[in-house]
Amino acid sequence: MKKYLAILCVAFISLVSCEEDPIIYDSSNGQTLAQFTAETASLPTPEDGASTQLTVLVSTKSDVERSITVEVDESSTASADQYAISNLVIPAGSFSGIITISSNFDAIPEQGSTYLVLNLTGIQNSETVVEKSTYTLELFRKCPIVLEDLVGTWSGPGSWGDTSLDYTTEVTTFLNEDGDLMINGLAFQWFTGWWSEVIITNEAVKMEVDVETGAITIPDQFYITSTYNGAPQTPYNLRGTGTILNACEKTMEIYPVFNQGGSVFDGTAWGPKFKETIQLVQ
Repeated sequence: MKKYLAILCVAFISLVSCEEDPIIYDSSNGQTLAQFTAETASLPTPEDGASTQLTVLVSTKSDVERSITVEVDESSTASADQYAISNLVIPAGSFSGIITISSNFDAIPEQGSTYLVLNLTGIQNSETVVEKSTYTLELFRKCPIVLEDLVGTWSGPGSWGDTSLDYTTEVTTFLNEDGDLMINGLAFQWFTGWWSEVIITNEAVKMEVDVETGAITIPDQFYITSTYNGAPQTPYNLRGTGTILNACEKTMEIYPVFNQGGSVFDGTAWGPKFKETIQLVQ
């Protein structure tokens, strides 16, 4: 019956409140079922902290307020100073209660994630939870995106780096006199390797970064002049999209696209889509 309870409430939670929707449940054995409405979630944490709410459903109503014990599972990797959990109370006459979980930026590691794993283990007034419901919350830092912090040398898997070619990349970023973030070196190893052309001239391209969302846009701009077997080729422009993956760890992912005289290609004509997954190294 636990599964029927969860399916009924979760499936219709956006349409009908479980507190108003009658639940067909045989409670003659005196037990109350309780379950989290989610199994996993993430909580990006900025410097001033963050919080999230988690609803717990129960299968019976009571004319008195009830509390449910929430325990931290031994598999949790989050330390006690990284989070705070409110008490879980089911109000009288209700089929649900809410837990508030807050996180502490200063205590969370600068890189990587930790995981808070919670269990429902018992209900007040001699009622019991049938089977254990578990919820896992990922905690990680969310740093503000500042263009000045994105300046330097980046490296990591390059375009077609996820193939047997195992290309890597090293790109540089800098702020120009107008304060624009410029980037150079995207897909160079693919261009001089698999594409087999020699770069004669090259210019950095402007990279627009949405500091709220981390979205990256590279407008179509001149990028490279080259030769192939000594013969000059039509110049190449470059454009692309991407995202700042983690402003704390200084990682980003960019999908470069070449434009040679109106012939546009992103690698998929011959292999995987061009992708550069890079991290600031200096």
